[in-house]
Amino acid sequence: MHKAAIIGAGFIATKRHLPAWRRLRRTVSVVAVCDLNRAQAEAVSRKFGVPAAYDDMQQMLETERPDFVDICTPPDTHADLAVTALKADRQVLIEKPLATNEEECKRIIQAERESKGQVTVAHTELFHPSVIEARQRIKRGDIGRFTGMRIFYSTPVTLMTADSGHFANRLPGGTIGETSPHVAYLTEAFIGPIRDVWTRGQKILPEYPWSPFEDYRLELMGDSAASSAVLTYTSKHSAFLLELWGTEGILKIDMQSKVLVNYDRVNQSPRGIGLSAFKEAAQIATGAFSNGVSYLAGRFRNIHDRLISEFFERSVNGLPPVVTSEDGLETVRVMNLIGKQLQSQGERMDSLASVKQ
Repeated sequence: MHKAAIIGAGFIATKRHLPAWRRLRRTVSVVAVCDLNRAQAEAVSRKFGVPAAYDDMQQMLETERPDFVDICTPPDTHADLAVTALKADRQVLIEKPLATNEEECKRIIQAERESKGQVTVAHTELFHPSVIEARQRIKRGDIGRFTGMRIFYSTPVTLMTADSGHFANRLPGGTIGETSPHVAYLTEAFIGPIRDVWTRGQKILPEYPWSPFEDYRLELMGDSAASSAVLTYTSKHSAFLLELWGTEGILKIDMQSKVLVNYDRVNQSPRGIGLSAFKEAAQIATGAFSNGVSYLAGRFRNIHDRLISEFFERSVNGLPPVVTSEDGLETVRVMNLIGKQLQSQGERMDSLASVKQ
């Protein structure tokens, strides 16, 4: 039986990672939860039936000797924790982003080179079945030559923006720092290396003065395609939509309902538009029905199930990670470009407000 340990006892550990590890209980056992807040670690260990709780990672590694270390802590702690685990030659899974800046990412990469362990970064949406299918269709040329994409991401205002104590409001540029990794790595997956970034933020909700912006517009440019992204934190509704287009077709993904639609509207006559709308509705209904059956039959696997299962299988079989530490570094590079532009915009706005006063 293999052994895993979870570092961090917060939301992402308890709602996403621990449930996924429990589904692998026939082959791997979670032997410890470690968190600086010992009481919280103990509470989580009791809830999930984990045998041990720690507030010292080094002690946990020496005592429990886990094969896998899953880091589910805030990004500014990732580098130190990952380096400690790699020095102990463990296989390491790190929640996105890999770290907060490029220097910390390079520390992790260097430690990995000197270790028998390796790092997988939890770029979870790359394990989304519709994203995998879309990438395969594009690779086959089903939509012709790929030419661009668009992302729409609505995070409910109550989740982060309305909480003055949420760490995301203190990130460079605000809450976008928590969700921009998804935009960056999804864009990289389809258009390749991001060569240039244009970012703008707008302050929409004055009732949350601690939040610098709640509406963001991004343009991410590759060598032969571009990605446009809108991220809003102003609505009570959640949405995550992805559109991909090429010279011969368009694909649309609802990342939450997990439905992929082939958008076909070459014929713009009333009859052609009606037929296209019917085909889209049929695809949505078929996808929703299939997902519903999977839910009811207990066969449905969410993206964290897929991520952790893939991490486990590849580590056991000596295969390279799906998402490497170098991939994580590239995403952090783009994140920092976005953050710096927003921080600069905020400073200009503060300067203008100061002059007016």
